[in-house]
Amino acid sequence: MDKEYFNILIFGQKTSKTRHLRIHKKTFKIGLYLFTFGLLSTIFFFCDYIQVRKKTVELNQLRHETQEQRSKIHFFSSKIEDLEKQLSKLKDFDRKIRIIANLEKGQDATSLIGMGGPSPSDVRDKLRAEKDEKGLIQQMRTDIERLRSEAMSREESLSELERLLQAKREVLTHTPSIWPAMGWVTSGFGFRANPFTGLTQMHEGLDISNRVGTPVIAPADGIVSDIGNDVAHGKILVISHGFGMTTRYSHLNKVLVRVGQKVKRNDQIAEVGMTGKTTGPHLHYEVRLNGIPVNPMRYILN
Repeated sequence: MDKEYFNILIFGQKTSKTRHLRIHKKTFKIGLYLFTFGLLSTIFFFCDYIQVRKKTVELNQLRHETQEQRSKIHFFSSKIEDLEKQLSKLKDFDRKIRIIANLEKGQDATSLIGMGGPSPSDVRDKLRAEKDEKGLIQQMRTDIERLRSEAMSREESLSELERLLQAKREVLTHTPSIWPAMGWVTSGFGFRANPFTGLTQMHEGLDISNRVGTPVIAPADGIVSDIGNDVAHGKILVISHGFGMTTRYSHLNKVLVRVGQKVKRNDQIAEVGMTGKTTGPHLHYEVRLNGIPVNPMRYILN
């Protein structure tokens, strides 16, 4: 029977009694198995916990990096949109300069380039809805390539324009290109109802309203070719700028130059008034090319 048990003697101090323990071998084996299983389970769960903690840290890091990348993507997408607006303004300015310098092309080459697809703002909306960073990155690449191509085209156009303008500097010096007076445009170029008769007729210039005495300046270099006075237009001043271009100023309060006098751009030539037939103080400003009235707004840059 003793072979089926483990006998364990526990010796205490001199004053303590000796203890005798008897453990059945099966019980000992079961206990040993349970202890080994518990130890292995503890080691397994500990290692698994370490892996989970490691993956959690990596996941949090990836989330942080993803958030940073998304913020950068939105930032660059906004920059692309700003560049598009700047390029659009540059294109309009290029076109306006060409009109003034009489260098208009039959059709802008960049207008023939096939372009389409959503704008950067549309893509950002899509990202917020679908969280599709890959699609946004691809769209950004497309936008960057398109902007690069258009920027190169603008650069070539402006380089060509610079060369042509150097050759046409004298023409530009004598081309009206600034507002002749400060104020508010109360009537533009084109057909309108006559304020006195109510009949529709052609208005051949701009009406710029302001107080009597507001300075009127020369919009370009030229020579005073005529100073007059009539019932309809009041005091009139005409400047010949050469190259078939003249400017006409009506309803003046005072003329400060004389016939034959040379004037430079920004020189004061007269004062706004309300002479002739007028409903209030204003300057009637006309631009004529080879005697034909043209819209002055086409020649105003500032």
